[in-house]
Amino acid sequence: MAYKGMREFLEVLEAEGELMHITEPVDWNVQIGATSRRLCDLETNGTPVPAVMFENIKDYPGGRFFTNSLASWRRYALALGLPKDTSRMDIVEAFYQRVKTPIPPVVLDKADALCKENILLGDDIDVTKFPAPQWHAQDGNRFLGTFHAFINKDLDSDWVNWGMYRVAIHDKKTIGINIPPGMMNHAHIIHKGYIEKNMRMPVAVVMGDCPTLPIVSAANFPAGVNEVEYAGALRQAPFELVKAETNDLLVPAHAEIVIEGYIDPGELRDEGPFGEYTGYYAGGRHPKPVIHVTCITHRNDPILIGSQEGVPLVDDHYMAGISMSALARQVLLDTVKVPGVKKVFYHPEANWAFCVVSVEKAFDGHANTIAQAIWSSRCGSSVGFADFIVVVDHDIDPSNLTQVLWALAGRCNPIEDMQFVRNKGFANFLDPKIPLADRKKLISSSGVVIDAAWKYEWRVSAPENIPPVSNWEDWAEPVRRFAADLVDRNLT
Repeated sequence: MAYKGMREFLEVLEAEGELMHITEPVDWNVQIGATSRRLCDLETNGTPVPAVMFENIKDYPGGRFFTNSLASWRRYALALGLPKDTSRMDIVEAFYQRVKTPIPPVVLDKADALCKENILLGDDIDVTKFPAPQWHAQDGNRFLGTFHAFINKDLDSDWVNWGMYRVAIHDKKTIGINIPPGMMNHAHIIHKGYIEKNMRMPVAVVMGDCPTLPIVSAANFPAGVNEVEYAGALRQAPFELVKAETNDLLVPAHAEIVIEGYIDPGELRDEGPFGEYTGYYAGGRHPKPVIHVTCITHRNDPILIGSQEGVPLVDDHYMAGISMSALARQVLLDTVKVPGVKKVFYHPEANWAFCVVSVEKAFDGHANTIAQAIWSSRCGSSVGFADFIVVVDHDIDPSNLTQVLWALAGRCNPIEDMQFVRNKGFANFLDPKIPLADRKKLISSSGVVIDAAWKYEWRVSAPENIPPVSNWEDWAEPVRRFAADLVDRNLT
């Protein structure tokens, strides 16, 4: 479903019972964060809870803040226009199929762009007019951008990057952007080109539009592709853009808030720490690039959107769990063409470090081939992404941890079926398991591939080594029907 702006998505959430309105007074200083955290924890522990709209925020009369928008599989399904009871693996399948056909955006006239209802220039610029939370007690800043698109364009090509990197408030006209170093980071690749030529880089920070905006901004698409085309693919309609006011970037036309500006080469200012998606205050307080704000445009009565970060599960874990699963499957099936691959699932509870792949095993060593393909892609080459890869047979649902652990216990002989690899890819400065000194040097961590699928040799020459499964299917169909009916009658 192609939502025309975030408010159409809010209407669907309202109709589905997936939106809570809090009208009691709430402080932007840690109370919003604590309330969001409580809702995330309830959802994680099996109590379905809605997203939340705060409507009575201290110091911001009339201001609204929306969060936990995708902090459930139900709301992620609704974001893609799927029924809210769509399973995790079916959401992955929809993502995988849709992004095969990118859809270019369309550019609207300024008069048709809802984000242009208010245009603030000069002395009217003030990013503190929006109710950005101090999410956690130990955060070093209020963070305006935690569920957004940061937009920058390559100097020498048509590549426009949409990424999600935290945005800290410094003062009314300056904000900080956490662009991590490393050649797997697209914002850094593009920014490096401007620094080398000593040029200012025009940028935009965009909050609130179709929910596919944060989904693609946080996804690991390859370098050189325009995420806006994959947002179009996921919403199954072109994303609608409009020219910015003070630079040549195209920005989402129906965004709640658009912040335009530039980054001077070499200019840095301390920001952080921040309670990150890893569940730790990672990174400390360090110098980061500064955005000088040249214009703010916003809808009437704008709604700021943000995301709780921290211990799983929060919005990012659900969101990137789907995209990583689909994109890794794309790497295996469509790019490398590894035979026998069925399904892929990155478990969000593990910050996408735990990846399970189901296969119809074609040879002994199949698991190693799969691991090398994933670790060679953006879905595994950074520390923390697929550090643990488990390969299971195709009778195992890779999203079902109960089944995965059962396979691990019964089909994996640790001394033979676990392979460790040193320095599997680029370092992630936020990964807490790497010593800080090594993170600063961008030294990577190790990875492990665990083969929890029956040996191919057994299937071919020694099938007696594979014991029959003892489960529901053991009983004859009439007995199963009797038992099911008996249980149903006594449960109702």
